[in-house]
Amino acid sequence: MLPRGERIYAIGDIHGCLDKLKALHAAIRADLKAYPIARPLVVHLGDYIDRGPDSAGVVRTLMRFDLPSIFLKGNHEATALAAMEGEGAACADWLAYGGDAALRSWGLDPAGPRTAWRPPTEHVAWMRQLRLSHRQGGYLFVHAGIRPGVSIDEQDPEDLLRIRRPFLDSEAEHGVVVVHGHTPTRGRTPERHSNRVNLDTGAVFGGPLTCGVFEGEKLEFLSA
Repeated sequence: MLPRGERIYAIGDIHGCLDKLKALHAAIRADLKAYPIARPLVVHLGDYIDRGPDSAGVVRTLMRFDLPSIFLKGNHEATALAAMEGEGAACADWLAYGGDAALRSWGLDPAGPRTAWRPPTEHVAWMRQLRLSHRQGGYLFVHAGIRPGVSIDEQDPEDLLRIRRPFLDSEAEHGVVVVHGHTPTRGRTPERHSNRVNLDTGAVFGGPLTCGVFEGEKLEFLSA
């Protein structure tokens, strides 16, 4: 599934859980020290902010992360950016789904004027440049999933960010194994299916923060 010499560490939804993120990054570094490889890559699957205690700290940590990395956009980052641009519905949605915790972590008042919702400029700029997907070997990394029956190149960005049941219930072969988060697993353990791998183990709801370790045909897991 991955060429020789490549290893991908893919991390599920973080949601402001800075302590778990730091512990998982340390576990990745320890794994690389114990099992060096020529071309490692860390893929963060999105939903870095909201609900948890330290969204600001998570963004700051990811911006400074020094291993080869790709950062994908989650629906929570997309909603936050829309809210900051003054979209009324997005403002309500952001608060309803944990944006109040994110705003407080930046020292901002969620009950204050929407025009005052201004996190640090560099944090907003970083969120704006997040990618929607990454394809490598036999894997496609996205936040939520894909629309079954639609080619990879023609996927709607909203599906990549937010799709649930049509994707989760599908047993179709997509031409790649889709690695995703977005929907917390019931048992707070990663789910592996023939056509997808779900790495959202509900870190913000008391579960661990999980990383899938992809190398060749193997898949193992790290958690914190």
